[in-house]
Amino acid sequence: MKLTDIIILKNDHAKLLEEHGIKTPNDLLELSKSKINNLAKKTGIDAKLIDTWQEHADLMRIEGIGPEYAHLINLIGIDSVKELSMRNAKSTLERMEEYIKKNPKVILELPQIEDIEHWIEQANTFKQKYGEYGKNYWNEKWSKAPIIYKGRALRGGSYNQIVAIDVRTFLKKDDAILQKVISVFNLKKPTMNETALACQQFVHDSIKYIFDELTAECVEYWQFPFETAQSGAGDCEDGAIFMAGLMLNAGIPSWRVKVCAGNVLQDPSVAPSETNEGGHCYTLYLADRPDSKRKLEWVILDWCYNADPEVPIEKKPLAREGGQKKAYKDVWFTFNDENCWSNSAFEIEGDRISKNQKAKKENVLNRIKNIIDKINIKSKE
Repeated sequence: MKLTDIIILKNDHAKLLEEHGIKTPNDLLELSKSKINNLAKKTGIDAKLIDTWQEHADLMRIEGIGPEYAHLINLIGIDSVKELSMRNAKSTLERMEEYIKKNPKVILELPQIEDIEHWIEQANTFKQKYGEYGKNYWNEKWSKAPIIYKGRALRGGSYNQIVAIDVRTFLKKDDAILQKVISVFNLKKPTMNETALACQQFVHDSIKYIFDELTAECVEYWQFPFETAQSGAGDCEDGAIFMAGLMLNAGIPSWRVKVCAGNVLQDPSVAPSETNEGGHCYTLYLADRPDSKRKLEWVILDWCYNADPEVPIEKKPLAREGGQKKAYKDVWFTFNDENCWSNSAFEIEGDRISKNQKAKKENVLNRIKNIIDKINIKSKE
């Protein structure tokens, strides 16, 4: 959704906002009062107007409330999802009818009372455990787009022919092999944070970092989680996908797990220049962070580059702040088993994600050489 979808937000104002990093209605939601005031000073836009745009953006998070209805709801004195959750459907509809009568130039088909009841029901859902920042907020925060990656190869007569695949295909729930791994190695813990950390530690300790050419004899070959589990080796994306698969099968919901591809500093300890970057793939987890206003924050769970399996989830640096050593830079795309996100729909061609990645292999040695053998041994005990 574009900024100009907000009824009272015009193109000239949208350009000013975009110059300061506000590119979508969701970006407005993250602005505190102090940030709104600072933005007003920088852009010359009245702070009250920015606040009103934020109110519209907030209301538009409710399914069925488009720009026109958000404008009308705001005009009758409802300025947030929280406020909407406390309203009565009948009286809300009556106030809408009264406003339309007083303003005959407003041409808008009024919603049915059942629609308003549904909106209020949704608004109350937002007030539950994570308040306004639940599943819908995070799933809709970034633009969705299909991601087709040339990351597999045909065998037989077509050996070494690279083929494209929808990245979501790499992840699935109810995977018998992954669930066996989770059970045998006790990866499912009492809390989601503990479970996520256990999965990071397991992949870090169990998988040997090997370039694609060595594992698949072709430049780019993404492995499915069950393949990584049974081979005990893989490239950065193989471990990231394996970790995400374990997390999903251990009960962490899809909206809190992502595989991410993007740029990182090649070695932040010796080459901190932002121009010295390489492609990399890692796992993102939406962690419970009670100290945050949103109660949830994305953290990076890496297994082969700046890996920090010894650091509790609650103390890991936030992804939006660059992760460990601020080494994680621009994001290309992210995905899980249900959705994928990018600036636009595209097909990724060419070079491997880890082409320029200088991982220190000695730091990610395989301490469990054959996971499946280990499972079989433990299963017999």
